[in-house]
Amino acid sequence: MTKKNNEGKGKVLQFPGLKERLLEKGVQALESGDIQESADLLTQAYEMEPDNPDINTALVLALYENKKYDEAKVICKEMLLEGIGDYFEVVDMYLMILIQLHQHQEVIDTLHALFDEKEVPFEKEEHFKKLLQFSEKVRDGKEPDSEVKEDTEIPVTTILKDKSLEEQTLITAQLVNQNIRPYLHELLSYLGKGDSHPFLQSMILNVLREHGYDKEVSINKLNEEVKVIPSSLQDVFESDTFKRVSEELEELLSQRNPTLYQHAHELVKRHCFLLYPLELQGKPEDLAVVYGSYSAEMFADSILWEELNGEIEKSAECHSLMEQLRELEEISSPII
Repeated sequence: MTKKNNEGKGKVLQFPGLKERLLEKGVQALESGDIQESADLLTQAYEMEPDNPDINTALVLALYENKKYDEAKVICKEMLLEGIGDYFEVVDMYLMILIQLHQHQEVIDTLHALFDEKEVPFEKEEHFKKLLQFSEKVRDGKEPDSEVKEDTEIPVTTILKDKSLEEQTLITAQLVNQNIRPYLHELLSYLGKGDSHPFLQSMILNVLREHGYDKEVSINKLNEEVKVIPSSLQDVFESDTFKRVSEELEELLSQRNPTLYQHAHELVKRHCFLLYPLELQGKPEDLAVVYGSYSAEMFADSILWEELNGEIEKSAECHSLMEQLRELEEISSPII
């Protein structure tokens, strides 16, 4: 997948806004855990505009999540060579990919070059030095290039502090397949802070669940405080609430407007993930009407919107649910 794939081809007529729509849907799919769908959608957007930094970054994250590290590395290299996106954020992603590929000599060479040229910004120095030390230890056989054993004493350390939300998202995603003991204090701290981004909190909670963490944790999210045992939690998309709302949406929209149905369903998935372990409030049938109405308005389906909005106007409960939806939509994406 390189930019050369588009060279020499004739111009293709593109629908207005298609690229932006593919990016939006790709990011939503990534947020809701549909990694393969996200990679497919973002690849289409990438082929349409390979120099777009948002598309490049989102695609690298999707490929990384899908464990397609070689493809992610190729795109990161292109971004670095052609100056696409924030240089040091791209470098950070590139280094994480190299570590997953066990290409520690390349990590070492890259970081030595940056430090020799005195190009590393102050806020990145400590982070890059830790990566350099780790790769040097692995190369020299002093550090295992795999998960640390449970009985090994591990010092408390931080990996998310002073990082951008995008960097935190990438780092947290890779913890599913790594030993998390060195970072538990920091991860639990993020769950307990009310000002932490809810998407990052959901990712952290999912990491703890995947690792079978069986101690009670406190979560302060969206002005609510709850205590849960991560290992006892269901997958967010296996919950009764998500399944029932999905069924109601399908019955309401799938035959009338399949594209609009897909958008509304992705919206529900994204919001369920943002709330996790909290859940959408309201009756599934009312939620289906509200998400259908909101999506119909976005897609300018005036007939369907008027019909569904008419139902909302008659219901104080639906009015409240629409406010809930709009508040969740105010939460910014960690990708763009």
